[in-house]
Amino acid sequence: MPIAPIADFKAHPRHAQGVAFSPDGDEIVTTGMDAVARVWDAADGGGDFVLKRTLEGHQKSVNAIAISPDGETAVTASSDRTAIVWDYRGARALQTLAGFRNTLAAAKFSPDGRRAAVSSYDGRIGIWERDSGEFRVFRSHPRHVTSLSFSPDGGALAASGIGGAIKIWNPRTLELSAEFEPLGQAAALGCMFLANGNLLVHAYEGGLRILDPSAGFAETASAESPRGGLNSVSETRAGVIGTVAGGAVLLDASDLSASAEIETGIKGMYGVCASPDGSRAAAVGADGKCRVWAVGR
Repeated sequence: MPIAPIADFKAHPRHAQGVAFSPDGDEIVTTGMDAVARVWDAADGGGDFVLKRTLEGHQKSVNAIAISPDGETAVTASSDRTAIVWDYRGARALQTLAGFRNTLAAAKFSPDGRRAAVSSYDGRIGIWERDSGEFRVFRSHPRHVTSLSFSPDGGALAASGIGGAIKIWNPRTLELSAEFEPLGQAAALGCMFLANGNLLVHAYEGGLRILDPSAGFAETASAESPRGGLNSVSETRAGVIGTVAGGAVLLDASDLSASAEIETGIKGMYGVCASPDGSRAAAVGADGKCRVWAVGR
């Protein structure tokens, strides 16, 4: 499966941490250690990615961003121990979400846009309710929660991190629905619900697993993790793309076989995301650059 480069541009002075496409695919948002989120014009699908606006309000590194499905609201997660809710189009801070004792690592919106989740290195998860503005924080893991993913129907929130367990929470009631432990001696650093409802687990003992929730979370596929482990994953039209040391890899979403590799020459490759139609992928890294690829069938 060939992967064609579209763009390679400097997004931040140093480490770029997170990246997201807007719901219409016309913008790419990058976040970085400079405490800023930047919104770039991606409407033409390639060429020049012109800076349109910035989201400024955090005091330390912005590690992740999530955008609501209607494109009205965004949530950023920062090393300053807060999350900020934004008027995405107006680049205006609406609400600061506090209650954490350590760096925030992940941010996700539910598919219906009614709530957003953020997670922290202190083992806590916060759920923000869009209609009421209520923010509830609860403990999920003993320490670092590095990855969050809503199920396609929004009824489940998967969380993983240092400690090895994958925990599935009801995001409305905050009740624990299921727990998978141990997945191996090493931490389960990442998890992502696939479009078909299966759960991809990565970075445990150097491997990957796909679990089927409809069959008691039975393992449907497993593979060795490419190049020592995936740092971040997203699902494209052509399969699952993940960042690894020195680049990215494209994996078949059914059996986890590798179909393509991308070389960047940058050891620190971090966030990755797919465009809403699955035809493009964007990734950011330690050199502050954002790379965009065509990843279609």
